Order: sequence, then structure tokens, then C-alpha cells
Amino acid sequence: MSKTRSKIKLCIVAVLTIIGLLLTFVSFMIPTTNTTYRGFFAAINYGYDIGGGRLSIYEANSEDLTQDEVSIRLDETVRKFEKAFSSRGLNVSRQKETIRIEISNYDDEEITNLLSRAGSSVDLMALIGSESGISINTNSSEANAEGSITGEYIESCTLGASQADGMGGSYYPVTINFTPAGQELLREMTGSIAGSDSEKLYIYLNGTNYNSSGFEMSSAVSEISLYSENQEAAVALQLQVSALAKPISLRMIVDDQITSGLNTSNGAFFGNIQVLTCVAFGAILLVTILFLLIRYRMLGLLATMSIGIFISIFAFLLQSIPLVLMDLNGLLGVMFTYVLLIVSIIEIFERIRFEYKSGKKIPNSVMSAFKKKTLNILEKYVFLLILSAIFYLVGGAGLKCFAVSLFVGLFVNYFVLFVALRGTSYSYINVNSTRKNFYNLKREGVKNEI
Repeated sequence: MSKTRSKIKLCIVAVLTIIGLLLTFVSFMIPTTNTTYRGFFAAINYGYDIGGGRLSIYEANSEDLTQDEVSIRLDETVRKFEKAFSSRGLNVSRQKETIRIEISNYDDEEITNLLSRAGSSVDLMALIGSESGISINTNSSEANAEGSITGEYIESCTLGASQADGMGGSYYPVTINFTPAGQELLREMTGSIAGSDSEKLYIYLNGTNYNSSGFEMSSAVSEISLYSENQEAAVALQLQVSALAKPISLRMIVDDQITSGLNTSNGAFFGNIQVLTCVAFGAILLVTILFLLIRYRMLGLLATMSIGIFISIFAFLLQSIPLVLMDLNGLLGVMFTYVLLIVSIIEIFERIRFEYKSGKKIPNSVMSAFKKKTLNILEKYVFLLILSAIFYLVGGAGLKCFAVSLFVGLFVNYFVLFVALRGTSYSYINVNSTRKNFYNLKREGVKNEI
């Protein structure tokens, strides 16, 4: 490869690294739209033990059910809530005869803002404890008319892709799917109004008529689709239906704040856990980069660029993988992964210095070091991958977060070491293959190679 091509390749990698870091840490308004781009770092799902959170506890509010029926319906409610809300950051669990829901302040604020932008002032956690719920009937003025279908017969609520309305616009369907018993009730209801003057059904969410004009019904159906003018409104509607469509009525008995586990002060700096975490990681990063630059010079600069690639890819994966919840255990996994990366880089660079001292030229020293360290590092990473998989399968919630962070980080590490760092190192030795001072390499009786 010519020197010119190698220089171009290094410049391209440097530019892409800078762009990746900007996408990771910078948020901005996307031109010509009303959408704000949030950097990868801000989009990571942070646990309540980092930024604080909210805790709500609910008890069953049903006196006409046996204890066994209550237990079965509580389990079913937890299952439905996990399916509907886990992607939104809610941690749902059952504790004896109560349901416990935890959510980070960040995710709670995101949900509240989404509902607000869609024109709804309801609080999702309070809505879960609402006694009104959902009802569907043929009466336009009574939320709980006799014979109506209630939320306990609703199986799920699914959000569909946008559809054309034939007028150059689009709408977003939200489909309510019913249990077999609910489908039978709906068939009876739609069958009773087929051919009548109204031929309409009315749906009430928390006591409010969702569509005052009603829904046209001409035959028996097994599902109902609601329509919204934009995606945010559709998502907000889906959240509300999912919160109200529970097999058992719930009453909120606890609604409290969870204090951050890293710091309990309320100061502008020390009370902001994300800022504090950034400062801590930044200090560690600065010390690492200074060490690499001083000891390995140009190789240290290439390593710094590789660290930037590591940060961008790792942050992107952490915010895009649903399994990841960045709590204190997840942070420990990230830190462990970063330390492992730096140790691996140092191992490779020290091997380069050893190969050079043994009499090899600079290009041969670099290529030989990467070649000899590939299998050695791979063995360690495979062992850690197996260990992280075991942690995830048998560990508790905290250990699972650590395991997922470590598992993802190991793949990123290996890519950075043997694709990014090796590729840029091979390119640089085409640019400079003789001046050992640029690499801080030393060998007795040798100044620079020719």
C-alpha cells in the first residue's frame, strides 16, 4: 500500500472517529424537522440507582375474587405489564399480594413528556392504579353500561405502522386484541347492533369517551382498531390502553422516590449523577491517553483513536439493545471492559517493543506482535464470554446487568483491537517504517532504520 493511500485511510478513520464521538455525546435539533437528536450516551437506559427513580406499589382491589383467583390475576397482570412496558424502562415484579413497579427518573420523565405532547395530562403510574379502567359498550353516555366489555378481557394492545388515508396523509392504528372470552362478548355486542340505526360502539378510557362519534360496526369482529393522527399520539394511546387493560383492578398504596445509590446530595454538580459519572470516566480516560501518548507516542495516538471508536460503538450498542439497563452493576461491567481494552493494548504495544529489541525491523515488529497476541487475547475473551453468559443465566438482576455489559463490551473490544487498531497501525508503518523515535522504540546501537 502506498504512503498516500495509507495517509488517506488514516485521515478517514480519524474523521469517522470524530463524527462517532459527536453522535455519542452531542444532542441537536434535526434541520427542517421538530425532532431532537439525542446522543447515544443520553439515550442509554439508566437504572434508578444511578439517576434516582420512582417506586409505585399496588394491591389488588377486588373483593369478589377468591385468594387463588387474585393470585392468578396478579401473575397475569405482571406478565402483561412486562410485555407492554419493559421497553419503556419499567421494572415490574410481584411481591406477595402486591405489584411493585420501579422506573428511573429519566424514563419516567420521558413517558410523561410523551403523554403531554400527545395532549394527555395523565400520569402513567397513577393510571395503572385507576379503578375506572376500560369499557366498551353501545351507549354513548355511560362509561360502565350494563353488558359492556371491560379491560380484563383485553389481551394486548399493538401499535401498527403508519397507513395512507387516501388523502395524501397518514394515520397510525392502535389495535386492541381480546381474549377468547372477550372476542365472544364483542361478537355478541356487534351482532346486536348490526342493522340498527346506530351501528356504533363506544370506548371509554378511564371514564372518558375516547371517540364521541363512536365506531361504525356492520358485522361481528374480534378486535378494534383506534386511529391517531401522528405516531406520538398513537404511542401515548397504546400506553394508556396497556395501563388500563389489566385482569384485576389495582389500588396504588405507595408512590415514592428512589434516591440514587451513587450520591444522595442535591447539589448542582454532586447531585447530578450523569455529570459526575462523565467527569469520573473523563478523568480516567485522560490519564489513560496521557500514559499511552508518553510511552508509545504515535502508537499511543493510534490507540487514542481506537478508544474513541470503542466509546462510540459501545455507547451505540448500550442504548440500542433492549436487555441493557445501565445501573451500578452495568457501570462496573463497562469499567471492567474498558480496563480490559487498555490492558490488551498495552500487551500488544509491549510485545512490539520486545520484538524490536530482539532485532526485528519496525514493520515486522508491529505485524509480529499483533499476530502473536491475537490467539492469546482471544482465549481470554472467550473465557470471559462464557463466564458472562453463566452470570446472566444464573445470576440475579444486578449480575445480569453486569453480564450483559461485559458480554457486549468483549465483542467491541476485540473489534477495536484487531480491526481498528491493527488496521491503523499497519497503515502507519507504511507511512513511517524507519524512525523508531516516533514509536519510542529502543535498541542498543541503532538510531533509525534505513
